[in-house]
Amino acid sequence: MSDMVKITLAHPIGVHTCRQLGLDEAEHPVGAELELHREQAHRLVSAGYVVGANPSDFASVQAAMKPIKSKPAAAKPSTPSTPAS
Repeated sequence: MSDMVKITLAHPIGVHTCRQLGLDEAEHPVGAELELHREQAHRLVSAGYVVGANPSDFASVQAAMKPIKSKPAAAKPSTPSTPAS
């Protein structure tokens, strides 16, 4: 399971609120989509900031936090080996 999720804000979040919730300090308007660690998203759910997420309804919380698929690690380019002389 991915540790990163995408949520949509139901209420604007200012710098002060971001600081309190442990998020990057920025202004986020209603409807902004944020990509956060699952723990940070749960903080926003508990505070009532996530569209469609009722903290007392597990199914609604899961539906509101959309997992972000991890990108596979980029393969390092192979370098031709030089034969030993």
